[in-house]
Amino acid sequence: MTATHSPYCTVCRTAALYGARATFTVCQACVDRFDDHLDQVESLWVELPDHLERGRGHSGPRVSGNTKTSGGVPAEHILNLIGPGGVHDRLSAHDVAIRQARGLIAALSTGSADHRLASTVRSLRVHLTWAAANLNLYDLACELRDVVTDMRRATGNTGEPTTTELGKPCPRLDGDTECGGLLRYDKAAHTVTCDDCGHQLNTAWYLRLALA
Repeated sequence: MTATHSPYCTVCRTAALYGARATFTVCQACVDRFDDHLDQVESLWVELPDHLERGRGHSGPRVSGNTKTSGGVPAEHILNLIGPGGVHDRLSAHDVAIRQARGLIAALSTGSADHRLASTVRSLRVHLTWAAANLNLYDLACELRDVVTDMRRATGNTGEPTTTELGKPCPRLDGDTECGGLLRYDKAAHTVTCDDCGHQLNTAWYLRLALA
């Protein structure tokens, strides 16, 4: 993760950086999306243990017979998220890279998975403003998007189609040309994404546009 400056956002790669944003590397819409994804990570993390056994979650009460020792099957996809190499490790690697780029102590966090996840998310929030002004955060954006997708799938939040086509074309500009691609709203991730250019719009901004 290295310092870089470009006339376009290094995450969505379509939003022009100008005016007060000219010295940044990430547009405000993508910064808002980082915050939203970190919120989702924290929210979904506390749900994961409830889904550690297939068929057990918030849909029904936990009873004495519904345990691993009575026939429950461990859910490997949950273990992959909360065990070694899980969400806390995936995000911690990016946090370390940001702190290294900033010249700070950059050791991996230690302790329980819960502690490491909380510590990593907190550190990412603390350093996000600096990183959005100095670093190419494309890889972090992809990791966060994938992590949220994996966590939602593991907790059963993708059992039905979550995307809806929107009637307005993508307004992102490439020079003087409007993209015009098909926009989709993802109800699970709360994002608006263009099929053509891949840019994710700030959802609150899009809703204001739609109402206007």
